[in-house]
Amino acid sequence: MIFLDSSYLIGLILKNDSYSYNSHHMVHYLEKENKIINNTVFNEVLNSLSSNNFNNDLPYIKKLLFSFNIDILTYDDYRDSFDIFEFYNFSINFSDCTILNTMQNYKINKIASFDSDFDKIKGVKRIYLK
Repeated sequence: MIFLDSSYLIGLILKNDSYSYNSHHMVHYLEKENKIINNTVFNEVLNSLSSNNFNNDLPYIKKLLFSFNIDILTYDDYRDSFDIFEFYNFSINFSDCTILNTMQNYKINKIASFDSDFDKIKGVKRIYLK
């Protein structure tokens, strides 16, 4: 199983995104993986679209986002994410801490992301193209 970060997904959606080429070339590499996101990533992706030209391709975006398993964070997940936030002395943003919490809950060690902050996390392998 692999977690998909918003940077990867936004690259799939926005043709003018700096990671678009890399995201599209990663699809084949990731096709056999079970994929998961959480509601933080879901929200980040949709919020980023509102400030970018995404050609109003909402049917594609909806189909894409709902094609993955979506972990809905609970009260306890937010508390655990805050503990992660504190552990890393706030050097990793809170959204990323919710991702790390989901990854811990599902025992996932791989993430498709262009965010180098995940390189700070022991045991997490970031999958990306340079």
